[in-house]
Amino acid sequence: MLSDWDLLRVFIEVARAGSLRRAASKLLLTQPTIGKKIEQLEHTLDKKLFYRTRSGLSLTPAGKHLVELAEEVEQRVLATSIGIDASDGLKGRLRVAMHDGMAGYWLPPRLRRFHIENPHILLDVQILQGYETVNLSRREADLTIVYDYPEDPDVVVLKTAEMEAMPVCSKWFADYWGRPTSLEDVLRFPVCTHPFHHRKEGEMRPWAEMLERHSMITYRTASSLVLGRAVREGIGLSLLPVGVLAREDDATSIDFGFRVRNNVHLVCHREVKDIPIIRKLINHLSQALFVDDDSCGPTAKSSPRLSA
Repeated sequence: MLSDWDLLRVFIEVARAGSLRRAASKLLLTQPTIGKKIEQLEHTLDKKLFYRTRSGLSLTPAGKHLVELAEEVEQRVLATSIGIDASDGLKGRLRVAMHDGMAGYWLPPRLRRFHIENPHILLDVQILQGYETVNLSRREADLTIVYDYPEDPDVVVLKTAEMEAMPVCSKWFADYWGRPTSLEDVLRFPVCTHPFHHRKEGEMRPWAEMLERHSMITYRTASSLVLGRAVREGIGLSLLPVGVLAREDDATSIDFGFRVRNNVHLVCHREVKDIPIIRKLINHLSQALFVDDDSCGPTAKSSPRLSA
């Protein structure tokens, strides 16, 4: 049974996701298909693997034991399936986890050269929601780009860059509403927000405290990609990376001296960082997204903290 990797792969994703729906989005399968595979696995083992509750799925003792065995198989499969030399280059599947703003806005324009040089590499991009992270020790992804410095001692920070954000609006918005001249003055203007904007931490605190008193929050979304579009359509002003100003002709800065700086980290597990296919992507992302002179990129400057 343990030789049937397809069933084990589905089982692992369901165990990690805690629901068929969330696992379906990662596996690109339908919920009924995933349900049938779990039933097939339970029938083969003659053991119940999940408790089914209103809040989702939880592992039975047999399920917990199988996760340990299945993850050992997963590591062997990954070790033999990625970085295989094809006649014309590397091939395989790379799993990358990041928030949608990075995945949907900044990364795609910088992938053309990578895929021309590596046409047999599949980038499987997982979108992180809110404060969600992935467990690299359990190989839930090969690489990730995150805002919070990781605490796991088994992962390595390959690159760290500073992302700078400032108040931005569309040119139409500035013509129609004008521009605030201070943080307090922002209270008179429609504003679009993201959950990160409400974090009372570091340089974001003054903005978050201002939002608590704001009466014209016209648009709120957990998607950085959607937020940027809403701002460019003139729905409200918001905090956006300064690189947006270089890429979008219809965006304009509101410069009254308020800026927010956050670090962005490129991270992977130390045991996989030197696998050729992973190193290929590490090198590309380091040059494409974490560079000092990339005026159109999300980061204003980079400052590597740990060389891998």
